Amino acid sequence: MNLRRRVRFREEQRSYIDVVPLVDTLLAVFLFLAILAFQSPETFIALKLPFAETGEKVKLTALKIQVKKDGTYLYKGKPVSEEEIMKLLEEKKFDYLIIEADENAKHKFVVKLMDLARKKGIENVVIAVKKKR
Repeated sequence: MNLRRRVRFREEQRSYIDVVPLVDTLLAVFLFLAILAFQSPETFIALKLPFAETGEKVKLTALKIQVKKDGTYLYKGKPVSEEEIMKLLEEKKFDYLIIEADENAKHKFVVKLMDLARKKGIENVVIAVKKKR
């Protein structure tokens, strides 16, 4: 004889898992991560630097200009013109100019930057490369 009584719940009495706090928590975490992602001081553009066997790591405080494949100049991830680069060189006296040029960038764009630096008295021009492994 079965003495256990089978309990049937009505729809209002059924248990459920509330996902609203979980969604709220995940939303707060994603918001926190998004804010952190946009707080970085420099934006890095994916340039494909050429390899060199004799490269070395050097820590400098200098003006760093990137040259994209199509010849556009970037300063801190934002496009700049030659006139704006000249203003930057006039405002501060930089000891070094670091040129990060894409390996497929035309030579004339790099030479133009070097010429601008020479006109403003910067003798030390560094062309960035990746070291071969």
